[in-house]
Amino acid sequence: MTVERHGASGDPLDRLQSMRHPAADAALDREQALGVAEDFVTRFNTYGPQLLAKDHTMPKYEALTNEMSSKFAAVFSKWVPAAEVTVYREHVRRQGQVYAAGVSTIDGDTAQVIVAGTVTFGYPNPRKKGAWLDSAPERFRYQVSLVKQHGSWLVDDFDDLDDNLPSFGQSNGGQVPGSTGLAPSDAPSGTTGSGAGTGGSKAKTGGAKR
Repeated sequence: MTVERHGASGDPLDRLQSMRHPAADAALDREQALGVAEDFVTRFNTYGPQLLAKDHTMPKYEALTNEMSSKFAAVFSKWVPAAEVTVYREHVRRQGQVYAAGVSTIDGDTAQVIVAGTVTFGYPNPRKKGAWLDSAPERFRYQVSLVKQHGSWLVDDFDDLDDNLPSFGQSNGGQVPGSTGLAPSDAPSGTTGSGAGTGGSKAKTGGAKR
């Protein structure tokens, strides 16, 4: 009778087997998926001159591929040079901050997580050495797609829910510049103030409603 009360439904032998091999902790699974999605979104939206190596690349930024499926990592790696060139030539920086996140759907090996937050763009102030001109924070709302591989959640794609464009993965990392919030006259010489090259197709971050 104990087996019938506490095991899985169905045949008593199946119930006993389920007690020996219990299902994964669903709450822990959700927390892990949330953590991966939040970390990815923050790091994706945060880069600048502080990440540049001597060869003008950003290896710490590209290390984000460690949190991605191989398919999505290939798309992201193709896009990274655009961010590196922007940082090196225009000295642009971005700072992302997550304010809220929630699991939309989850099963044994896939999950969808909604992540909301803000991103701030900045350029060195041409009128004051060591100072920066930062935009007002721009809100975003991403849907991050995750897959579980070898027991770990990995980012498989993400989509800006408010821009009516294909997801980052579907667009193959094609660029759609995001607004910096800076007027052209405020930006350093040779830049447009429009943030060209500062984001991939999903790096655009305006207009999310919360």
